[in-house]
Amino acid sequence: MPDIFNPYNTITTPRDARELAAMLLHPERERPAVVVSTTKNGPVINPKALADRLGNDVDVYLINSASLAYDFSDAMPLETSVYGGAARCYPPGTAWVKNPFKSMLRLAYTEEEGQAAIVRIVDDVAAMESLVPLKVTSTSPRKQPSTATVDGIVSVILEPDGVLIKLEDGIARIDTSVLAPGISPDRLFSPSQKVTGTVRDGLFTITEGLNTPADAADHAARGTIQPALVLSSKTIALFPGLTVRHASEAKPGTVIAVRVEIPGRADGKAWKLITVTDPDEVTDALPFLAGGEPWIRWDTDASTVEVAPTVNEAPAEPDDVAPAPAATHQEAPVTDFTGGDAFAALDAVRARLEHLSAENERLSSDLEDLLVESVDEEAAIPVPSPALGGAEVGRLRAQVALMTRERVDMLKDHRRAMADADDLAAENARMAHTIERLRDDVRKERARADRARQMSRDIDDVADTAPLFNDPAEQFRHEVYLEWATRIPAGAKAETPLAEYGFADGFLTAAEEIQGVDRSKIVAVAMEVLTGLADSLPGRDMHRLRGGLPGTSSCVEDPELGTAWRVALQVKTASARRMHFWRGTDGKIVFATVGLHDDMSI
Repeated sequence: MPDIFNPYNTITTPRDARELAAMLLHPERERPAVVVSTTKNGPVINPKALADRLGNDVDVYLINSASLAYDFSDAMPLETSVYGGAARCYPPGTAWVKNPFKSMLRLAYTEEEGQAAIVRIVDDVAAMESLVPLKVTSTSPRKQPSTATVDGIVSVILEPDGVLIKLEDGIARIDTSVLAPGISPDRLFSPSQKVTGTVRDGLFTITEGLNTPADAADHAARGTIQPALVLSSKTIALFPGLTVRHASEAKPGTVIAVRVEIPGRADGKAWKLITVTDPDEVTDALPFLAGGEPWIRWDTDASTVEVAPTVNEAPAEPDDVAPAPAATHQEAPVTDFTGGDAFAALDAVRARLEHLSAENERLSSDLEDLLVESVDEEAAIPVPSPALGGAEVGRLRAQVALMTRERVDMLKDHRRAMADADDLAAENARMAHTIERLRDDVRKERARADRARQMSRDIDDVADTAPLFNDPAEQFRHEVYLEWATRIPAGAKAETPLAEYGFADGFLTAAEEIQGVDRSKIVAVAMEVLTGLADSLPGRDMHRLRGGLPGTSSCVEDPELGTAWRVALQVKTASARRMHFWRGTDGKIVFATVGLHDDMSI
């Protein structure tokens, strides 16, 4: 937790990264959060300076390494993660999940851009107030976590899918379309099961015991055989939310067994799996809720799996056909293309087809030789012919039929491999397009920032070299307004407005020509007089202007302008400069003169 010396949270372990993602995705989160990533040289956006600017109403987190940023990205929805030195703001609640533009991302590559990003992040968080107040208040007390019982599973009537649960004081619903999209609720819960969570507006949110896709990814260790639910011909689910690309001929909704050759990430990428048709032992799947039953079982659902016939099995031979002699040729190797590289699969398929073609030609030649020998009356040993039973010819014909089926299967494999190759090429093209678009966006942002910096320098140069108004009165009013806008905080401007004011003849000329005091000091003191700050500043020595004989206390007054006042522009200096002004009964200020201490003219 942050303290007074370190007002932000630091993410140092993969578990911290997953817990941070779970906290951000909790629908009842009421505080805005800002997550800052780092580079190999440290964070570009200073998390301490950012936390100091945001105050205690916003949580600030620093992901302490690039590898932890990958763990955080695995646990977050698409386009909502942060890495590479950038920072992202997350509003309260979870509306930003469906609209990632609400979780504003700020990039920074240099220290100067990091300081500018802090200012923009503060503005982004302030803009969240129009969506959700920073401090959420309620007239009713917040319900504490309670335990409920699953009353019924509804997967058809409700949209989105959900589960009805029985509470002590009524019924609530769990929205399973958010917890496990695409998975039937009856695989997640069972009747009389206990769940713990909170209820708000009839929606039950589970707060304890949920296993995550990251937990399932850790559970699927290398070499283990895992049950998987077939979602389509190209995708399976190892766990709700953990969808892996894997080709399967089983129908969607059935359970297959796969061996984990290479374990991947929680977002379903970088996995290599191989289908196992007759496993000796299958590792139990994780339960959706800790302590419950596995969400799928191989021994329960395996009977529904349709297994394709093995291509190397020859049809049964009739009883009267003699067994074939041992083959003298080498069997073609059988290659498993599941989960492998598409181009390697294509090469293997081509090699397999070439072998089958050569084998088919060899068998055809053997058949022709047998037919010739069957009619050769001078053959030493008669060869059986089709007319005389033809056991050998029948066997060869069976082998030809078998090899023909193998060719058909290989052609199917070839088509699937070509389709996978097309998909990989399309995905590669999309990724290349996305990378180029992001690079173009970065170039545009940098160019926009350069233009903005150049415009700022041009404006500063113009402000330093020439007045912005031809009328001296308008120029003075403009400078007074800029002084007020710069010095008065935003929260205090409504309570500290500029009073109505004007200028007596000769004041603007005197302010321009007087020596020994800078014009900016005259503007600053004028703003303090107009806002009332000069009344309480000891260095201003503001008092009513007294006239008459020495020792008298009569004040200088005018029936139209009001009472004359004097305020110090300088103190403890020779010939200190003073500014005189009139203050009317209606509060209007009229600046009269700027002069030396002993100058009493007004």
